[in-house]
Amino acid sequence: MIPEQFSALDEAITRIRNGRLSRRSFLERTLAIGLSSGAAVSLLEACGGNSNSSGGNGAATNLIWISEQDQSGTYQMLVDTFNKTIGQQKGLHVTYQSGPAKTDDLLTQYTNMLRARNASVDVLSIDIIYPAQFAASQWTVAISDTQWPAAERAKFLPGPIKGCTYQNQLWAAPLRTDLGLLYYRKDLLPNPPKTWDELNSLATATAPSKIKYGYVWQGAQYEGLVCDFVEVLYGYNGTILDPNDPSKVTINSPEARQALTRMVSWVGTISPEAVTTYQEDPARQVWQNGNAALMRNWPYAYALSSDPKQSQIVGKFDISAMPYGGSGTVGHSAIGGWNLAINAFSKKADACWEFIHYMLQDDAQKQLAIKGTFTPTLQSIYTDNDVLAKQPLFGKLGPILKNGLPRPVSPKYSDISDILQRYIHQALKKQISVDTALSSLETELKKALAS
Repeated sequence: MIPEQFSALDEAITRIRNGRLSRRSFLERTLAIGLSSGAAVSLLEACGGNSNSSGGNGAATNLIWISEQDQSGTYQMLVDTFNKTIGQQKGLHVTYQSGPAKTDDLLTQYTNMLRARNASVDVLSIDIIYPAQFAASQWTVAISDTQWPAAERAKFLPGPIKGCTYQNQLWAAPLRTDLGLLYYRKDLLPNPPKTWDELNSLATATAPSKIKYGYVWQGAQYEGLVCDFVEVLYGYNGTILDPNDPSKVTINSPEARQALTRMVSWVGTISPEAVTTYQEDPARQVWQNGNAALMRNWPYAYALSSDPKQSQIVGKFDISAMPYGGSGTVGHSAIGGWNLAINAFSKKADACWEFIHYMLQDDAQKQLAIKGTFTPTLQSIYTDNDVLAKQPLFGKLGPILKNGLPRPVSPKYSDISDILQRYIHQALKKQISVDTALSSLETELKKALAS
C-alpha cells in the first residue's frame, strides 16, 4: 500500500463507524484498496459491522502494520491470533500489509510518508540498519524502561538490542534477526576453521585438488559486501566507528589493514576472480552445486542446500561460527533482521506497544521460528524443545548469535554503507591498494559524519 491507500482505508473505517457506509460498500472499498478478503472481513467485524447492520459501533482501535515482504504467511497468522485474543479483549485490531520485495522500496515509502508527517501506518517494520536514522529524524517513538523493563530485555539477544539503540535509548523492538554463517563441507574438512589462517590453509589444501574453489562469499558492490567485510574486521578486533563515540572514525587501523589485506588475498586464489560479482545466490549456487569447500552466507541457504531437488551436497555440510584473526579470540557474525517501531506521528502509540509487546512473547517468537523459519530474538527459542524438534538448525544458531554484532549504528548509515562498498570493492578488484582504500575511507567517512 502507498500512503494514499492507507488514507482511503482510514476514511472507510471512519465512515462505517459513523454509520455512513454499508457493510457491502466497506468490503468493496477495502478489497479495492488492497486488503485480502480475510483481512477486510476481520476489520469489518472489529469496526462493529455485521451482516445485520449498515454501520459499526466504533468498538475497536484500528492499527496499520506494514512489514518487509513475508511470503510464508507467518505475520498474517500472528496478526489474526492477536486480533482474536488480546485485540478482542482490549478493543484493538491490527490490519496487516506485507511490504515490497526490495528493502530500498520500503525505505522510500517510509521516507516519503514520514517526511510528510503522515500517520497512515502506525507500526513500522524497519531493517536493523535504520533505527538510528529514524530516531535522529524524529520519525519513531522511544521505547521506555517502563514499557519494556530491563529484566525482559535481558532475555533477548544483545546484538539486535544494540542495533536498535541510539543515544542510549531503544527506538525499536527487535523482532527477528539474521546472521552470517560459515558453511563447510564436512566430507572434505575434518573440522571447521576457527581462525582466518586456518580457513586459508584448509581452502588451499582442498582446492583445486579435491574441489573447484576453496571459499565463496559476497564480494559484489552492494550491502552484502559490507556485511562480509565487518565480519572479517570484527574478527580482527577492528571497528569502523568508535563504539563509545560513533562520531569518531576508526577504520584506518592495523586491524582493518589485516582484515582487508586478507580479503584481497582471497580473490583469484582460494576464491574465484568472479567472487567480486557474487551476491548471496550466486555464491549459494556454486556451493550447492558441489564446487566450493567453504561458503559465507545467511541461514536461508541451509534449507536450500539440504533440498535434494536442487542440491548436490545434501548431508555433506554443516555450519560454524565466523572465524577470527590477529589479536581476536572470537568470531562475530554481522547481524541482519527486522524490528518493530512506532510511527512518531501516530495518535495510537500505547495501542501500538500492546501489539509490539505481543510479538515479543514466547508464543509469537516460537511461531516465527516454526512456521516462518525466521531467526527470532528471544534467546530461549534456541533451546526450546518444540522448536528444535521441528527446526533442528536452531540448536546450532544460538551460540553463534550471542556473538553477533550490528553494522555501524549511525543516523548516517546509508552514506556510510555507500562509501564502504565503493572503496572495499575497488581494493578487491586491485584498482587501489589496501592503504589507499583505508585512507580514503577515513577521509570520506569523516566528511559524511560531519555533513
